[in-house]
Amino acid sequence: MQNASAGASGRGRDRKSSDPESESGSAVRASPRPAKCVLLVDDSADTRTMYSLYFQFRGLRVTTAIDGMEALQTLDIKLPDIIVIDLAMPRVTGWDVIRELKGNPRTRHVPIVALSGQGTRASAMMAGADAYQAKPCTPEDLLRELMRLLRGASSESN
Repeated sequence: MQNASAGASGRGRDRKSSDPESESGSAVRASPRPAKCVLLVDDSADTRTMYSLYFQFRGLRVTTAIDGMEALQTLDIKLPDIIVIDLAMPRVTGWDVIRELKGNPRTRHVPIVALSGQGTRASAMMAGADAYQAKPCTPEDLLRELMRLLRGASSESN
């Protein structure tokens, strides 16, 4: 488990455009909310780095895992607000992680975005993913999907 908050954690925080919930940068908050936490699971170090840095720049907290086994170990410790997971990984695949998480009452409410060049949207959704993004996917497009799911998750919990 790697916490990716080092590095870009402070950059851009004073800019209105760093608010991940406001693409236009015009949102004003009465009181600060804790940053949402993303668990990013991918066996590609380049992919983890690219998305982690972008998400942090946009005000999210990011924890990374290199494969499904490490993701499950991370989830035993703390639940994130949302999970982004590659489907094709060694040891424990993203497919297996999604099925396990959606079958567990403790984790079934956590939104999952399947991110992969393998499979289809339909197969990812049948496995239990809440959304699917095909690789290659720009950080902006992935963030947009994350924020859509996080808004839905917060409105369901209210």
